[in-house]
Amino acid sequence: MSIRQISAEGLRDMFAQNTDAAVFALLTFTHPSLSEPLRLVNNTEAITCDGQLYEAFPFKFTPPAEDEEREAVATVKVSNVDRRLAEVLRRIQGLAGVDIQVVRWKAGTVTREMHIPSMYLMSADIDTETASLQISHAFDILNEPATQDILNPGTAPGLFR
Repeated sequence: MSIRQISAEGLRDMFAQNTDAAVFALLTFTHPSLSEPLRLVNNTEAITCDGQLYEAFPFKFTPPAEDEEREAVATVKVSNVDRRLAEVLRRIQGLAGVDIQVVRWKAGTVTREMHIPSMYLMSADIDTETASLQISHAFDILNEPATQDILNPGTAPGLFR
């Protein structure tokens, strides 16, 4: 993954002793079994971003690490699991698409600081008190071969003159 670019104003707000800005994670779950995408924000109030309403839902979001040696895995931990979320997660068969955005909210203005598209819900461990979601790429990109072709004098003689 590349180094994340955060706006200068976002960095100022992060390192300030006091600020009126807040940072939220926006998650959009898509799957054929869902009549419409499930949009959640880790806030006590719903917010609108890019014309879409994100439902308030308390969760802890950990973005994927930017480590070249490990696969990028984001985690979402939910305490006091809402019955609606448990029903949705149990209804999903197969991989659900997840679009992740981290936004900064300041004085009613929403600014996108990070966007991680094309991720998938790989696992959801649910019990009566907590849910733990693992979000990653559908395939282990780090262990995929760089090329699927084997280049040797027999298959590509023009390369070996």
